[in-house]
Amino acid sequence: MTPPNAASKASVGAAGGTAARLAAKSLREAYDQYFQVVRAETDDLREWSYRLRYQVYCIENAFEPVAENPGERETDRYDPQSVHSLLVHHPTGTVVGTTRLILPRVNDSAIPLPVETLCPADLLAGFAHRIPAERAAELSRFAVAKEFRRRAEDKESVAGGLSPTDAENPRRVIPHISLGLMQSVLAMATEHGITHIYAVMEPALLRMLRHLGIYFENIGPPVEYHGRRQPCFCEIDQILATTWEQRPDVWEVLTDNARLRPPPAPRQDLANTA
Repeated sequence: MTPPNAASKASVGAAGGTAARLAAKSLREAYDQYFQVVRAETDDLREWSYRLRYQVYCIENAFEPVAENPGERETDRYDPQSVHSLLVHHPTGTVVGTTRLILPRVNDSAIPLPVETLCPADLLAGFAHRIPAERAAELSRFAVAKEFRRRAEDKESVAGGLSPTDAENPRRVIPHISLGLMQSVLAMATEHGITHIYAVMEPALLRMLRHLGIYFENIGPPVEYHGRRQPCFCEIDQILATTWEQRPDVWEVLTDNARLRPPPAPRQDLANTA
């Protein structure tokens, strides 16, 4: 694979050459041809993630101080408690995205999830009956390489913008990148028995996911955390049921064409009318 900070003109040019063909394919066909999820299960693969995070969080957005992240790699105290994934662009071998899932506390040595430090305890307690603590992880460090973001005006968003019909612009393949990262989240969650996912997201990213039929529920008001962010959560089964009904093309990508999860059972009300 090419180092993340080497994803430059060559990779963007290759994406530009395939942009028109993306529009002619189904969402899953386009995704499968041009992108691949890679679990960062080794030190070498996690290195790609840390280096991409450094570019996005330290250099491009200055969310994290350069001085506290030596060696051009951004890491924090949550990494040992997390599982990590990369998204690779097939034509160039470039790492174009990364994300992680911070696993729930299972013993006294584990640390609270970020959402638990950002939201008042009484606010979170109001959702305790809906979110099992031992099966709730947190989506974090959802980042896309600069060269694959939609437009310069989206530079404040680490996930880019969204315009799924603008295939003439190679930077507008962002739906495939975002869905690839969400597929990796589903795979990691399934492997670790996670049923609910917290997040503290940019409003732009939440809008992008809603456009794709992926809905998170807000937890209280926005907070200041690397800018204005919205604490939220989702139940994985509900996400998949909704996309199955509203956006089956998105469901195919999220589940890797049902490899990760089978189709939901028919709803009883619909089954009774069949």
